[in-house]
Amino acid sequence: MSHCSDGPTSQGLQSDLWEGSSLGTEDSFHQIAPYVGKMKTSMASALIERYSQPGDVVLDPFAGCGVVPLEALLHGRHAVANDLNPYAYTVTRAKLAGPPSLDEATRRAEAYLTAAESQANLISLDDVPAWVRRFFHPDTLREALTLTALLRAREEWFLLGCLLGILHHVRPGFLSYPASHLTPYLREAKYPRHDYPEMYAYRDVRSRLLAKVRRAYRRHTHPAAHLRRAVLVCDARSLDLPDASIDAVVSSPPYFDALDYGRDNRLRLWFLGVPNYKLLDPMMIASPGRYVEDMGAALREIARVLKPGGCCALVLGEVRRDGRHHRTPELLCHLATNELGLFSYVETIHDEIPDIRRSRRRTHTTKADDVLVLRRV
Repeated sequence: MSHCSDGPTSQGLQSDLWEGSSLGTEDSFHQIAPYVGKMKTSMASALIERYSQPGDVVLDPFAGCGVVPLEALLHGRHAVANDLNPYAYTVTRAKLAGPPSLDEATRRAEAYLTAAESQANLISLDDVPAWVRRFFHPDTLREALTLTALLRAREEWFLLGCLLGILHHVRPGFLSYPASHLTPYLREAKYPRHDYPEMYAYRDVRSRLLAKVRRAYRRHTHPAAHLRRAVLVCDARSLDLPDASIDAVVSSPPYFDALDYGRDNRLRLWFLGVPNYKLLDPMMIASPGRYVEDMGAALREIARVLKPGGCCALVLGEVRRDGRHHRTPELLCHLATNELGLFSYVETIHDEIPDIRRSRRRTHTTKADDVLVLRRV
């Protein structure tokens, strides 16, 4: 029987390897677009290096914005990513399918921008929901909608990801009226129109998208061409992958009732053709009523695709909500090793989360991360 709660923490891997910010050192493709609650790149890097070898196939079944698959490629591994959220899928594709050079990316961007500008006046905003129209100057919105349609039709994932990355913010380099960056809400109280008229003026898409493309390449290493990469958009409980095809799993599953993945990305999801984000959240494994059952099904699927002896490193939140302490790592370890009997326990790495690192929806809920490491038996 495995002992999940009192087992040793890792002697070879400590959480101080990923302390501090990675923003100034990580590959700049990681900053193509924001994503609430994403894994730190330094954590992903350390876990990939410890639990896989160069040439291995690394899977993230809950890929979010693609931190793990991009780091896997940069460390010489083949990458497989999966996420049910269309925004997560798009951003991950953007990070893994970037043009080989800034010159090529700029050339493509300019061509699509020219096409979009010539067609923008044909766009009617009558069918655009009022809550979406509130975020943009009408002419900016027409350009953004036209460009989005062109990029989606041609599956230009990198440019589409960059466009979503500049959709809303308070800064002038973004397309919306003054708004928050991570989650979409207008900041009209802090920046009233009569005091800041320039913040409610037309913002051209061309200059802002080209600047975003340049920022994306400022510190980017293009992964080796021979490395395979695949991005799936399916339920983690039913992956479209062969049995025993994965060497290692590194992932951060949805935290127990701690994030609203659809709501937090509702404006970007609308641009991707998801009119009602509320239809997405019930499909997510974070739903408290089904969390244990759903994660059990996900662990069975991970066991199916993971080679015997392969490691599965899961970044899990220690959630405190409504006066209750949810020890997710212990719960899932018991589920994986004792109830399912598909894994053995390897180690746990504890990582306290300072307030500065907590995203909006984690401030009062998630106080620590634990990396639970399991091995396929």
